[in-house]
Amino acid sequence: MLYEHITELIGNTPLLKIDRAVHQLQHIDLYAKLEYYNPFGSLKDRIAYGMLKDVLAEVKSTAKTVVESSSGNTAKALSALCALYDLPFKTVTSRIRYPEVRMILHILGAQIEELPSVSECPDPFDPNDFLAVAKNLVQAEPDKYHLTDQYFNPKNPATHYQETGKELLEDLERVDYFISFLGTCGSSVGVGSYLRERNSETKVFAIVSSPGNVIPGGRMSNELWEVGFFERGFYDDIVEGDIQQALHGMLELNRKCGILCGPTTGLNYYAGLQRLRQEDDMLGQAGKKANAVFIACDRLEPYTSFVKKYRPDLVSNTSSTKPTVASQPTESVAQVRHISPSALHALLQNTPPMVIDIRGNFAYSIGHIPGSINMLDEILAQLIEQGPIFPKKTPIVLVCSVGTIARKYAAFLEKQGYQAMALAGGIAQWKHEGYQLVRTSDE
Repeated sequence: MLYEHITELIGNTPLLKIDRAVHQLQHIDLYAKLEYYNPFGSLKDRIAYGMLKDVLAEVKSTAKTVVESSSGNTAKALSALCALYDLPFKTVTSRIRYPEVRMILHILGAQIEELPSVSECPDPFDPNDFLAVAKNLVQAEPDKYHLTDQYFNPKNPATHYQETGKELLEDLERVDYFISFLGTCGSSVGVGSYLRERNSETKVFAIVSSPGNVIPGGRMSNELWEVGFFERGFYDDIVEGDIQQALHGMLELNRKCGILCGPTTGLNYYAGLQRLRQEDDMLGQAGKKANAVFIACDRLEPYTSFVKKYRPDLVSNTSSTKPTVASQPTESVAQVRHISPSALHALLQNTPPMVIDIRGNFAYSIGHIPGSINMLDEILAQLIEQGPIFPKKTPIVLVCSVGTIARKYAAFLEKQGYQAMALAGGIAQWKHEGYQLVRTSDE
């Protein structure tokens, strides 16, 4: 089939029926919307073009730079589109964790403004928030920049309403369940709204990762405050999953279905399937059949370093039994010792423990516990996974923004023989209870 322009390839992606022998649902037919067939490799191609096409003439005539807050697929799509139309593009982000993504953006000619590194524990009080920085940049020089603003631009859900949702009902007469991993929430809101207008009984299941499980392209449950399109009441259920479940689901789709998707799709499939099994049982009791669709958002290739980090056995001929922070079992993390702000404050007045703050250096610099040291979580993980680096007789308190990520590090250190614990509620709770925070500039 002949096309005249690459943008003609955006949308109209295939819908693939998943073999029942793979998903094992008895009363539900399961389909994958293969969004990685878009020309730049992801679901975000749709919204990138949707946000840009109507303003192309104005942006070109004023020689503005297109700005977005994106660390992945939206930035890649906008980079490619802006290069096509001879427009400069800049992404403002603190989240590019994988070298493949950074290299692709550089190859496409993107300008990358990387803010100081942040930890995997989101901080709602961080003034260095990448969304705010991007908006402030545009507001300061409106004649120089145009902000596409994927998190709040109504063209994001509108594009999915007009295109993705419509395509699903052109292929299937009815969609009873729609499953979507929450990122900007544009696809879940846009597609879900379109489907529900045609069938009020359509259920929309949102997938998120649990706190401490950063999966490319998606949101953790404690990050949803960042997303302008998120409304809890829109979803029939929100299901959490973790990194290992994402990789398990990804592998099943890669190896059993030939779907070369990444970990975001893996969790979308894995967690969605667990929720559909509940529906499957009820449908069987009622003697009914149903259709379910999940989004295969993007391809595997940009996330090979992510896979290597969490499942090194998949990319090596030799399996490693060496423990890592990332591999800490959920049970160990849940049972880790924690200390309240009041108890830590009392300890600091006598024989103080070693307090390690694993937040980003900018957040640490504007407010931290007196006497604490700053070690970004990723750096700390690299150090402690190599062997003992701290005296084991000294108690260690791990501190993050809200107390979730610190528990994983405390669990790892406990297993290595340290007296480790996590600050309950993190810096947010310490601040809430009125205890002192100091700035780096004041020390």
